[in-house]
Amino acid sequence: MYRLLTIDGYARIDLRLTPENKLYFIEANPNPILADDEDFALAAAKAGLPYPDLIERIVRLGIRTIRD
Repeated sequence: MYRLLTIDGYARIDLRLTPENKLYFIEANPNPILADDEDFALAAAKAGLPYPDLIERIVRLGIRTIRD
């Protein structure tokens, strides 16, 4: 979905799974709130990426984008 929508940088992709295991795309948010208690950071933490590492990744992505 990320590549299909040609999103650049970081984004939050919202999906919903029905009881019948059907997956629905809800929205792509290319500018999610980055607070440590908001959905984006909480989802990253659930995936094993602690908040400080998440922020570092975003900063590094921005630096790499500027250099390219």
